[in-house]
Amino acid sequence: MTHSELDLSTPENALHALEDACRNGDRELALRCRNFEHEAELLLHHPRARGNAPAPPAQAAPADIAQALEREWRQTSLPDFLGVSTSVVAVEHFGGKFFLVTQNVRNADGRTFAQRLYMSHAESGWAVLRPVPAYEPPAESKPWWAVWR
Repeated sequence: MTHSELDLSTPENALHALEDACRNGDRELALRCRNFEHEAELLLHHPRARGNAPAPPAQAAPADIAQALEREWRQTSLPDFLGVSTSVVAVEHFGGKFFLVTQNVRNADGRTFAQRLYMSHAESGWAVLRPVPAYEPPAESKPWWAVWR
């Protein structure tokens, strides 16, 4: 995939583009699948997305947090997706431009598991933000009488 062929039109396309970029060691292409400004906004305004991580300082500017997130991401090695296949099984609205995406993953050794990721959607397309801190099964709607228990 080249930079001009990047398709971020769906959550699955964005995730597969990121995985392909990581498989090919193309950090710049992988970077185009991420959005650190949205990730900073998510961390600032949605504490549940942080999990056990400390809250960013209240006086920190979102741009500074985004730069720190990008710097941290650039300093880590790219994930190894060799032999891994994935498929998106659910997309749930989280709030505003943020979504929780459930993805089934099959490793090269045949093991399978589900993982959830935060993603965002904007004019430029879908962007991968961060994994959900701990797996939370999708919320099931309760029957109307369950609220009285």
